[in-house]
Amino acid sequence: MGWSSGSSTFSRIIEAVKPVVANKEDRKRIYRPIIEAFEDQDWDTQDECVGEDEAYDELYAELYPDDYA
Repeated sequence: MGWSSGSSTFSRIIEAVKPVVANKEDRKRIYRPIIEAFEDQDWDTQDECVGEDEAYDELYAELYPDDYA
């Protein structure tokens, strides 16, 4: 069973980080360990956050190249 509420929680993280961290690579470095921590808690709806931040989208494509279209 997945943790679908992880997407709404991660969206809130994106909303908090994106306006205060202008550098996209820095945001990717912030998001990566959080994604890993969420996945450790069975988060499996990472694709629901695609489109909210270019940094997240790029990281998603790096982590899941077969899923990203």
